[in-house]
Amino acid sequence: MKAAIPVTTTVLPKPVDAAQLSLNSFRDLANTADALQVSHDGCAWQVAGVAASGAEHMAIDSKVDTTAVFIKALGEAFSRGIQEAVVRELDLRSNPGQPLSARLVRQAIAMAETSRQALQGVDFMTQLHFSAAVQSAEFVDACHAAGLAPAAVSAAQRAAIDARMQQRFTQAAQHNQMPVAPETARQWLQQELAALHAQPPEAS
Repeated sequence: MKAAIPVTTTVLPKPVDAAQLSLNSFRDLANTADALQVSHDGCAWQVAGVAASGAEHMAIDSKVDTTAVFIKALGEAFSRGIQEAVVRELDLRSNPGQPLSARLVRQAIAMAETSRQALQGVDFMTQLHFSAAVQSAEFVDACHAAGLAPAAVSAAQRAAIDARMQQRFTQAAQHNQMPVAPETARQWLQQELAALHAQPPEAS
């Protein structure tokens, strides 16, 4: 009589929680492994490095899509526009059950960072275009629209406006809302001047 074959019961873990897998989870391993895969250690999701030569022999859950998780992490770290551009350029596609090439991870992150730097440069030029301190044409037009004489806005007030505009640009960058559209910057400047117009005049 043959011995009974033991039955192994597999308990599938919860769906992948991308919040546990930041872009750094992929970045940290991309320089030391040939490929990366998302796996569950019984407690939490993690990114593991695998050798390309042995990747096909790894026990990988066919339902786990490492590429999709990486794309989502990319979107959390960068703007949606950058994410979509990188995905399109590198032809990143859903690939359940397969490791993700570390080379693609490095390329994607480098491309995203370069794109963000370029967008920051665009925002810098937009800030200059709407600067109160240098009395830009946009500032002069916004003053007239607010019923203010540009010359009546002191240097200290103009510097304060630029400082608050900088805060707005910084917040937009933190929320991956780059580049700031000129229409948005114009609205911000108008709001700052409207608030200034509502203030009592400075003591002479």
